[in-house]
Amino acid sequence: MYIFGPVPSRRLGLSLGVDPLTSKSCNLNCVYCELGRSFKLVNERKLFVATDLIISELKRFFEKGGKTDYVTISGSGEPTLALNLGELIAEIKKITDKPVAVITNGVLLSDPQVRKELMAADVVMPSMDAFTAAAYTKVNRPHGSVRMDEVIGGLKKFAAEYKGRIWLEIMAVSGMNDSDADIFEAKKVLDTIPGIEKIQINTVVRSRAESFADPVPDERMKHIASMLGSRAEVIGKFKGSSIHTIDSIEDAMMDALKRRPMTLIDFEMTLGVKRDELETNLNTMIDRGLIVKDTFNGKDFYKSKN
Repeated sequence: MYIFGPVPSRRLGLSLGVDPLTSKSCNLNCVYCELGRSFKLVNERKLFVATDLIISELKRFFEKGGKTDYVTISGSGEPTLALNLGELIAEIKKITDKPVAVITNGVLLSDPQVRKELMAADVVMPSMDAFTAAAYTKVNRPHGSVRMDEVIGGLKKFAAEYKGRIWLEIMAVSGMNDSDADIFEAKKVLDTIPGIEKIQINTVVRSRAESFADPVPDERMKHIASMLGSRAEVIGKFKGSSIHTIDSIEDAMMDALKRRPMTLIDFEMTLGVKRDELETNLNTMIDRGLIVKDTFNGKDFYKSKN
Protein backbone atom coordinates (compact mmCIF):
# COMPACT_ATOMS: atom_id res chain seq x y z
CA MET A 1 0.00 0.00 0.00
CA TYR A 2 1.34 3.39 -1.01
CA ILE A 3 -1.54 5.47 0.32
CA PHE A 4 -2.68 5.48 3.92
CA GLY A 5 -5.49 6.87 5.98
CA PRO A 6 -7.11 9.26 5.82
CA VAL A 7 -5.56 10.12 9.18
CA PRO A 8 -6.30 13.03 11.52
CA SER A 9 -3.87 15.90 11.10
CA ARG A 10 -3.89 18.84 13.47
CA ARG A 11 -2.73 21.06 10.62
CA LEU A 12 -4.62 19.66 7.63
CA GLY A 13 -7.81 18.17 9.05
CA LEU A 14 -8.42 14.80 7.41
CA SER A 15 -5.30 13.91 5.44
CA LEU A 16 -4.98 11.13 2.88
CA GLY A 17 -1.33 10.16 3.01
CA VAL A 18 0.78 9.33 -0.03
CA ASP A 19 4.06 7.54 0.62
CA PRO A 20 6.52 7.70 -2.30
CA LEU A 21 9.08 5.71 -0.29
CA THR A 22 9.25 1.97 0.37
CA SER A 23 10.75 2.13 3.87
CA LYS A 24 12.05 4.75 6.24
CA SER A 25 14.43 6.86 4.19
CA CYS A 26 15.55 10.19 5.59
CA ASN A 27 18.43 12.63 5.74
CA LEU A 28 17.66 13.53 9.36
CA ASN A 29 17.45 11.43 12.52
CA CYS A 30 15.23 13.71 14.61
CA VAL A 31 15.02 12.92 18.31
CA TYR A 32 11.22 13.36 18.25
CA CYS A 33 10.43 11.28 15.14
CA GLU A 34 7.26 9.23 15.64
CA LEU A 35 8.61 6.62 13.20
CA GLY A 36 11.57 5.90 15.46
CA ARG A 37 15.29 6.25 14.77
CA SER A 38 16.82 6.46 11.32
CA PHE A 39 19.61 3.89 11.45
CA LYS A 40 21.01 4.69 8.00
CA LEU A 41 20.68 8.24 6.76
CA VAL A 42 20.43 8.91 3.02
CA ASN A 43 20.68 12.21 1.15
CA GLU A 44 20.60 11.13 -2.50
CA ARG A 45 17.40 11.18 -4.52
CA LYS A 46 16.22 8.02 -6.28
CA LEU A 47 13.08 6.32 -7.53
CA PHE A 48 11.48 4.28 -4.75
CA VAL A 49 7.96 3.58 -6.11
CA ALA A 50 6.69 3.92 -9.68
CA THR A 51 4.20 6.77 -10.04
CA ASP A 52 1.52 4.62 -11.71
CA LEU A 53 1.41 2.23 -8.73
CA ILE A 54 0.59 5.11 -6.39
CA ILE A 55 -1.89 6.73 -8.77
CA SER A 56 -3.80 3.46 -9.29
CA GLU A 57 -4.35 3.22 -5.53
CA LEU A 58 -5.49 6.83 -5.36
CA LYS A 59 -7.95 6.28 -8.21
CA ARG A 60 -9.49 3.30 -6.39
CA PHE A 61 -9.81 5.37 -3.20
CA PHE A 62 -11.75 8.14 -4.93
CA GLU A 63 -13.79 5.76 -7.12
CA LYS A 64 -15.04 4.09 -3.93
CA GLY A 65 -16.23 7.44 -2.58
CA GLY A 66 -13.28 8.09 -0.30
CA LYS A 67 -13.25 11.50 1.35
CA THR A 68 -10.40 13.66 2.52
CA ASP A 69 -9.53 17.30 3.11
CA TYR A 70 -6.01 17.09 1.64
CA VAL A 71 -3.89 14.65 -0.32
CA THR A 72 -0.62 14.79 1.57
CA ILE A 73 2.71 13.53 0.28
CA SER A 74 4.71 12.49 3.34
CA GLY A 75 5.03 8.89 4.47
CA SER A 76 7.93 6.93 5.90
CA GLY A 77 10.70 9.47 5.70
CA GLU A 78 11.57 12.51 3.56
CA PRO A 79 9.41 12.64 0.40
CA THR A 80 11.68 15.00 -1.54
CA LEU A 81 14.16 12.11 -1.77
CA ALA A 82 11.76 10.56 -4.31
CA LEU A 83 12.93 11.40 -7.86
CA ASN A 84 9.36 11.26 -9.19
CA LEU A 85 7.97 13.82 -6.74
CA GLY A 86 7.13 16.37 -9.43
CA GLU A 87 5.50 13.78 -11.67
CA LEU A 88 3.51 12.44 -8.72
CA ILE A 89 2.11 15.88 -7.84
CA ALA A 90 1.08 16.46 -11.46
CA GLU A 91 -0.66 13.08 -11.74
CA ILE A 92 -2.53 13.52 -8.44
CA LYS A 93 -3.92 16.81 -9.69
CA LYS A 94 -5.33 15.06 -12.77
CA ILE A 95 -7.59 12.81 -10.67
CA THR A 96 -8.77 15.05 -7.82
CA ASP A 97 -9.47 18.69 -7.07
CA LYS A 98 -8.46 18.21 -3.44
CA PRO A 99 -5.45 20.36 -2.51
CA VAL A 100 -2.06 18.65 -2.54
CA ALA A 101 0.22 19.24 0.45
CA VAL A 102 3.85 18.16 0.81
CA ILE A 103 5.37 17.72 4.26
CA THR A 104 9.15 18.05 4.13
CA ASN A 105 12.06 18.56 6.47
CA GLY A 106 13.29 21.23 4.06
CA VAL A 107 16.79 19.84 3.65
CA LEU A 108 16.60 19.48 -0.13
CA LEU A 109 15.05 22.90 -0.76
CA SER A 110 18.62 23.92 -1.56
CA ASP A 111 18.30 21.78 -4.73
CA PRO A 112 16.84 23.85 -7.63
CA GLN A 113 15.23 20.74 -9.15
CA VAL A 114 13.39 19.94 -5.91
CA ARG A 115 12.15 23.52 -5.69
CA LYS A 116 10.90 23.31 -9.28
CA GLU A 117 9.01 20.06 -8.61
CA LEU A 118 7.29 21.53 -5.56
CA MET A 119 5.88 24.51 -7.48
CA ALA A 120 2.71 22.60 -8.44
CA ALA A 121 1.78 21.73 -4.82
CA ASP A 122 -0.92 23.79 -3.14
CA VAL A 123 0.72 23.78 0.30
CA VAL A 124 4.32 23.04 1.23
CA MET A 125 5.00 22.41 4.90
CA PRO A 126 8.73 22.52 5.63
CA SER A 127 10.10 22.07 9.12
CA MET A 128 12.94 24.05 10.65
CA ASP A 129 13.40 23.21 14.30
CA ALA A 130 16.59 25.08 15.12
CA PHE A 131 18.48 28.10 13.82
CA THR A 132 21.91 27.55 15.31
CA ALA A 133 24.20 24.79 14.11
CA ALA A 134 24.55 23.36 17.62
CA ALA A 135 20.81 23.10 18.23
CA TYR A 136 20.13 21.80 14.71
CA THR A 137 22.66 19.01 15.21
CA LYS A 138 21.26 18.19 18.65
CA VAL A 139 17.59 18.00 17.63
CA ASN A 140 17.73 16.86 14.01
CA ARG A 141 20.97 14.85 13.87
CA PRO A 142 21.48 15.36 10.11
CA HIS A 143 23.28 13.36 7.45
CA GLY A 144 26.95 14.31 7.34
CA SER A 145 26.54 16.26 4.09
CA VAL A 146 23.76 18.49 5.44
CA ARG A 147 24.65 22.03 6.56
CA MET A 148 22.15 24.17 8.42
CA ASP A 149 23.10 27.38 6.62
CA GLU A 150 22.44 25.68 3.26
CA VAL A 151 19.05 24.46 4.51
CA ILE A 152 18.09 28.00 5.55
CA GLY A 153 19.36 29.32 2.21
CA GLY A 154 17.19 26.81 0.36
CA LEU A 155 14.15 27.79 2.42
CA LYS A 156 14.72 31.47 1.56
CA LYS A 157 15.04 30.73 -2.17
CA PHE A 158 11.95 28.54 -2.18
CA ALA A 159 9.85 31.14 -0.34
CA ALA A 160 10.90 33.76 -2.89
CA GLU A 161 9.98 31.55 -5.88
CA TYR A 162 6.88 29.64 -4.76
CA LYS A 163 3.38 31.01 -5.38
CA GLY A 164 1.49 28.62 -3.10
CA ARG A 165 1.12 28.52 0.67
CA ILE A 166 4.07 27.83 2.97
CA TRP A 167 3.33 26.70 6.50
CA LEU A 168 6.59 26.27 8.37
CA GLU A 169 6.66 23.97 11.41
CA ILE A 170 8.93 24.31 14.41
CA MET A 171 8.89 21.20 16.60
CA ALA A 172 9.73 22.38 20.10
CA VAL A 173 11.50 19.86 22.33
CA SER A 174 11.84 20.70 26.02
CA GLY A 175 15.32 21.85 26.97
CA MET A 176 16.70 21.39 23.46
CA ASN A 177 15.42 24.22 21.24
CA ASP A 178 12.78 26.09 23.28
CA SER A 179 14.79 28.71 25.18
CA ASP A 180 14.30 32.43 24.58
CA ALA A 181 17.75 32.49 22.99
CA ASP A 182 16.74 29.70 20.56
CA ILE A 183 13.52 31.48 19.62
CA PHE A 184 15.31 34.81 19.20
CA GLU A 185 17.61 33.18 16.64
CA ALA A 186 14.57 31.72 14.88
CA LYS A 187 12.88 35.11 14.75
CA LYS A 188 15.97 36.80 13.32
CA VAL A 189 15.92 34.39 10.37
CA LEU A 190 12.18 34.07 9.86
CA ASP A 191 11.62 37.82 9.86
CA THR A 192 13.70 37.90 6.66
CA ILE A 193 11.36 35.40 4.90
CA PRO A 194 8.02 37.17 4.23
CA GLY A 195 6.86 34.38 1.90
CA ILE A 196 6.05 32.10 4.83
CA GLU A 197 2.32 32.39 5.55
CA LYS A 198 2.22 30.53 8.87
CA ILE A 199 4.77 29.56 11.50
CA GLN A 200 3.25 26.59 13.28
CA ILE A 201 4.62 25.71 16.72
CA ASN A 202 4.28 22.04 17.54
CA THR A 203 5.65 19.77 20.24
CA VAL A 204 6.05 16.07 20.95
CA VAL A 205 2.62 14.45 21.32
CA ARG A 206 3.23 10.87 20.16
CA SER A 207 5.78 8.16 20.64
CA ARG A 208 9.23 9.45 19.73
CA ALA A 209 12.64 8.18 18.69
CA GLU A 210 14.32 9.12 21.96
CA SER A 211 12.87 8.95 25.47
CA PHE A 212 14.53 12.26 26.38
CA ALA A 213 12.58 14.16 23.68
CA ASP A 214 9.99 15.67 26.03
CA PRO A 215 7.04 17.92 25.15
CA VAL A 216 7.00 21.64 25.90
CA PRO A 217 4.25 22.82 28.33
CA ASP A 218 1.29 24.72 26.91
CA GLU A 219 2.16 28.06 28.47
CA ARG A 220 5.68 27.88 27.12
CA MET A 221 4.30 27.09 23.66
CA LYS A 222 2.13 30.21 23.79
CA HIS A 223 5.17 32.24 24.86
CA ILE A 224 7.18 30.91 21.91
CA ALA A 225 4.38 31.85 19.50
CA SER A 226 4.15 35.35 20.97
CA MET A 227 7.91 35.83 20.54
CA LEU A 228 7.70 34.86 16.86
CA GLY A 229 4.95 37.34 16.03
CA SER A 230 1.61 37.46 14.24
CA ARG A 231 2.32 34.64 11.76
CA ALA A 232 2.97 32.16 14.57
CA GLU A 233 0.35 29.81 16.00
CA VAL A 234 0.34 26.87 18.38
CA ILE A 235 -0.98 23.72 16.74
CA GLY A 236 -4.18 22.64 18.47
CA LYS A 237 -6.50 19.67 18.27
CA PHE A 238 -7.61 17.85 15.12
CA LYS A 239 -10.34 19.56 13.11
CA GLY A 240 -11.57 17.97 9.95
CA SER A 241 -13.93 15.61 8.18
CA SER A 242 -14.58 12.03 9.14
CA ILE A 243 -14.62 8.86 7.06
CA HIS A 244 -17.83 7.03 6.31
CA THR A 245 -16.78 4.67 3.51
CA ILE A 246 -14.70 1.74 4.77
CA ASP A 247 -14.31 -1.72 3.31
CA SER A 248 -12.41 -3.15 6.28
CA ILE A 249 -11.98 -1.41 9.64
CA GLU A 250 -8.89 -3.45 10.47
CA ASP A 251 -7.27 -2.73 7.10
CA ALA A 252 -7.93 0.99 7.49
CA MET A 253 -6.45 0.94 10.99
CA MET A 254 -3.37 -1.03 9.95
CA ASP A 255 -2.70 1.24 6.96
CA ALA A 256 -2.66 4.24 9.29
CA LEU A 257 -0.60 2.58 12.04
CA LYS A 258 2.12 1.51 9.61
CA ARG A 259 2.93 5.18 9.15
CA ARG A 260 2.26 6.76 12.54
CA PRO A 261 1.11 5.93 16.08
CA MET A 262 -2.54 6.76 16.77
CA THR A 263 -4.87 6.95 19.75
CA LEU A 264 -8.35 5.51 20.10
CA ILE A 265 -9.73 9.06 19.82
CA ASP A 266 -7.84 9.55 16.54
CA PHE A 267 -9.62 6.51 15.11
CA GLU A 268 -13.01 7.62 16.45
CA MET A 269 -12.74 11.01 14.77
CA THR A 270 -11.61 9.70 11.39
CA LEU A 271 -13.25 6.32 10.91
CA GLY A 272 -16.73 7.19 12.17
CA VAL A 273 -16.86 3.82 13.98
CA LYS A 274 -18.12 3.21 17.52
CA ARG A 275 -15.54 3.02 20.30
CA ASP A 276 -16.36 -0.53 21.38
CA GLU A 277 -15.91 -1.82 17.83
CA LEU A 278 -12.58 -0.01 17.51
CA GLU A 279 -11.40 -1.42 20.86
CA THR A 280 -12.36 -4.94 19.80
CA ASN A 281 -10.34 -4.61 16.60
CA LEU A 282 -7.35 -3.08 18.39
CA ASN A 283 -7.30 -5.80 21.05
CA THR A 284 -7.52 -8.48 18.36
CA MET A 285 -4.62 -6.90 16.48
CA ILE A 286 -2.57 -6.81 19.70
CA ASP A 287 -3.35 -10.48 20.40
CA ARG A 288 -2.25 -11.39 16.87
CA GLY A 289 1.04 -9.58 17.39
CA LEU A 290 0.36 -6.97 14.69
CA ILE A 291 0.47 -3.89 16.90
CA VAL A 292 1.54 -2.78 20.38
CA LYS A 293 0.18 -0.23 22.83
CA ASP A 294 2.52 2.43 24.19
CA THR A 295 1.80 5.14 26.76
CA PHE A 296 3.33 8.57 26.27
CA ASN A 297 2.51 11.81 28.08
CA GLY A 298 -0.53 10.20 29.71
CA LYS A 299 -2.05 8.92 26.45
CA ASP A 300 -2.25 5.40 25.01
CA PHE A 301 -0.88 5.12 21.47
CA TYR A 302 -1.16 2.14 19.17
CA LYS A 303 1.78 1.35 16.89
CA SER A 304 2.45 -1.17 14.16
CA LYS A 305 5.14 -3.77 14.94
CA ASN A 306 6.24 -3.82 11.29
